[in-house]
Amino acid sequence: MKSILLGDLFARAGLAPPSQGADLAITGITDNSRKTEPGNIFVAVQGTVADGHAFISDAVERGASVVVVEKDIPDYRNAVVVHVSRSADALGRLAHAFHGNPSAGMKVFGVTGTNGKTTTAYLLESILREAGYNPGVIGTIEYRYAGRKLKAGNTTPSAMQLAQLFAEMRDAGVNAVAMEASSHAIDQARISGIEFDVCVFTNLTQDHLDYHKTMEDYAAAKRNLFTDYLLRPHTPGKSAVPGASFNNDDPWGREFAAAFSANKLAWGMEPGADLLAQDIQFDARGTRFHIAHAGQQHTIQTNLLCLFNVQNILGACGAALLAGMDWPTIRRGIDKLPIVPGRFEPVHAGQDFLVVVDYAHTPDALERVLLNARTMTSSRIITVFGCGGDRDNTKRPKMGAIAGNLSNHVILTNDNPRTEDPASIAAMALDGIKASSIAPEQVEVVLDRRDAIGRAIALASTGDCVVIAGKGHEDYQEIGKERFHFDDREVAAEMIRDTLAGKAGKQ
Repeated sequence: MKSILLGDLFARAGLAPPSQGADLAITGITDNSRKTEPGNIFVAVQGTVADGHAFISDAVERGASVVVVEKDIPDYRNAVVVHVSRSADALGRLAHAFHGNPSAGMKVFGVTGTNGKTTTAYLLESILREAGYNPGVIGTIEYRYAGRKLKAGNTTPSAMQLAQLFAEMRDAGVNAVAMEASSHAIDQARISGIEFDVCVFTNLTQDHLDYHKTMEDYAAAKRNLFTDYLLRPHTPGKSAVPGASFNNDDPWGREFAAAFSANKLAWGMEPGADLLAQDIQFDARGTRFHIAHAGQQHTIQTNLLCLFNVQNILGACGAALLAGMDWPTIRRGIDKLPIVPGRFEPVHAGQDFLVVVDYAHTPDALERVLLNARTMTSSRIITVFGCGGDRDNTKRPKMGAIAGNLSNHVILTNDNPRTEDPASIAAMALDGIKASSIAPEQVEVVLDRRDAIGRAIALASTGDCVVIAGKGHEDYQEIGKERFHFDDREVAAEMIRDTLAGKAGKQ
């Protein structure tokens, strides 16, 4: 059984040495008392639902030899008690240290922001592969490395899962990782223990206010990736100067950049950026544009559509440059990325109109998608969307207003209602639609998502654009506390084929 001395473990984790028990052999780390085994460290974490301090006795009874706490507790005869300032932070540090700090031998890129994290991480993966790295990706769609694909539970896994995942990646020969860092993960210190080299800020718009409560708190969580985690000391021997790639078109990005004193690059489409996108052109093959940087022009050709993907590319370029990669390598990596699942992903099944599926589930993301859809057609935009249950409900009327103002026809439906009443969710979004510019007769409420997609396909004519928003890559629908298989892309393709077959039968 693998073990490490307590004193050595704390030193490797960058934590103050324990006052006693330095020679104890530690066999593992856990924050779950029910999974505690003899010789383990039990870290009592104050969570959003339960407080680990309430389960210390259970952990000790199961054999925990060390308990890490952030609150005052009674002494335990059979366990060493170690006090830290924040248990959640110590958990990540200790878990990664127990596995030998696997990220110390990797080039690690962190990507945060409301929208664009997944595409930026995919771009970085492609660039890294072109640069000769064996990259891994951790994000919303999946955790992927060395030919393995693991379905993602969260955008950013738990601290324990991350430590194990990084160790498995290291053992599989991975030497670079592009990972999405959600605001929840940053705030809850799930990313503690990871040695970041370069981080990217994509943008900040309304989302997760059910958790953060205010935009200022939401921004503060994102900011901590750059002011705390990125600047933490690395394991001796890891040669890396921290770098940050910021969206200069975003006011929060400009604020973050101004407060960041290490290496940085600002990018955008407005003057003043270090990397400036110019001459942007869209066609059936994708997007072509130039990036002005350091007095030179670099031509970018990509399969990715939409203006927001130009921003994602800029963010990835900035990160790659900060990591020492050259422009020819960066351009090849971008060119070789096909599509990103569920990100303005077209569905082709023989129809003469455009159908795209996108993960847009925030007001800003929905607006971006619909504005970009307008560049793809001069005909109608038919939008199918809903809002998630048990999440920030203040964005529902905003999304409704955006859909109404930027669509010719809106079909309001279910997203993942979870434990909320679907009709109540739709009513909140409908309030926003009613306040928009769309005519009432161009609005429908079809709560069954399958029927809603079928209705949109049946309505579409030559040259129209059907936008199915909200779920993107997801292959399930969450109703109540259960998940049922549901993939917008599969349903759309099926409905297109059925519609075309029906039309053919009438001829």
